[in-house]
Amino acid sequence: MLASPFFRKVLLVTSLAVFAGTVSGSALLANSSEVDRAEKLIWGSGSEARPVEGRQALEEAVAVKDASAQRVLGMHLIYGWVFEKDVHKGMLLLNDAANAGDPVAQFNLGQILLVGTTGSKDVARARILLEDASRQNEIQAMRVLGEQLVLGTVYAQELKTGLTLLKQSAELGDIRAEIVLGDLYLKGKGVPRDLSKALGFFESAATKGDGSGLASYGETLMWGEIDAKTTEQMLNRAAALGETSAYVTLAEGAMYGYLGGGAVSRAKYEGYAELAREAEEPRIEVLEANRSMWGIGKRASGPETIGLLTAHADAGNKAAAEFLIKLLRDGNGLNVRRDLAAADQALKTYAELLTARDVAKFELTLKAASARTSDVFARVATEIEAQPDLMSFGFGKDLYKANPNIAFFILQTRLKDQGDYGGSLNGFATRSTLRAVYKACQRLPDNTLCDDSVMRSDVIAMLLAQNSEAK
Repeated sequence: MLASPFFRKVLLVTSLAVFAGTVSGSALLANSSEVDRAEKLIWGSGSEARPVEGRQALEEAVAVKDASAQRVLGMHLIYGWVFEKDVHKGMLLLNDAANAGDPVAQFNLGQILLVGTTGSKDVARARILLEDASRQNEIQAMRVLGEQLVLGTVYAQELKTGLTLLKQSAELGDIRAEIVLGDLYLKGKGVPRDLSKALGFFESAATKGDGSGLASYGETLMWGEIDAKTTEQMLNRAAALGETSAYVTLAEGAMYGYLGGGAVSRAKYEGYAELAREAEEPRIEVLEANRSMWGIGKRASGPETIGLLTAHADAGNKAAAEFLIKLLRDGNGLNVRRDLAAADQALKTYAELLTARDVAKFELTLKAASARTSDVFARVATEIEAQPDLMSFGFGKDLYKANPNIAFFILQTRLKDQGDYGGSLNGFATRSTLRAVYKACQRLPDNTLCDDSVMRSDVIAMLLAQNSEAK
């Protein structure tokens, strides 16, 4: 694992000193006002947009090796915000800007390579880029690398260095770093759980206008049944700061009796549901479908649930479309049966609401759901492993729900390759399989759930995502 002398000394150099020492006389010192002018032309800031002129200005700046222009045009071409996508050219430009020492380009390229956004995943180079950007006090790079070093998923855990990076990022003005720190302590991810520390970071972020931490903290209090009154107040504060998803959380808590218990809690549902709709929070319709599916405050009906979700998906609600596809793929064991053909048709119908990445994940889980024999398990598992950039904790949970045999087949294969499993590759949770999975679980940064059951979907998902990221 890469570890520079700089990180062993834990970020003691200021950005200006490093900047002067590493890029003296470079293209970074080119006229950034020209790049700003080009961006205004592209987006139409204060006037009508003139993207052709804006691009021409960027191209002219790129021709004289202006790193800022290379980075801006590169990002435009990678993501296709205004111009037609050209990922190859965009990555070349972004790479040139990063090599020239542009810290924002180093962060952007590092993040792309860390996640595999463009299909190119290189976690070793990503770390080098994020370290280089952090040397120049690029606060986003500090936050991203700091979080990874605390979690110990992609890289070996370096808790002290990771926390130092996150705290320095926060001190330099990165509100998101405060939210990340609060979330780590709230959930005990990489660090011991400490609600007091979590709340301190969230309150600090709230004073700067970010209520997302309060929303997370309030939700944790609610599901933990810790002080319903404080929970409600905190979630309402979060919503007032613009985190209107808190209204959905409040509606859900009211529905299940977590806001004062029984009839008192349920009576609050409609009010919070209406606030969520006024804020155009799409997940409220998924919540309403759950009420219909499980018969909460109304008669349970599978067909009505499918009808509600279909109507909202037809109206362009992405959350409803995703929930509908998953429900048809998996069924609910009560009043909605698994219907893979209907799930496949729903995916085709609502594909335009989803990202290409979403569609690819759904296609793989639908293939997994239809697999019944070891040879098919192997084919589907191979296809999944060929696309490691798609693997995430959420995808791992969906895959396990769609077909646990596929998930176990993948883990058996990986553990066999590592010399930790000597049994058959069959996708079944045999005794030897579970022993090997348990040992792998014990090596996770967060292994608190291992002794409960390694057949939990969240444990399997952590193993799938962690092993994939480590490749």
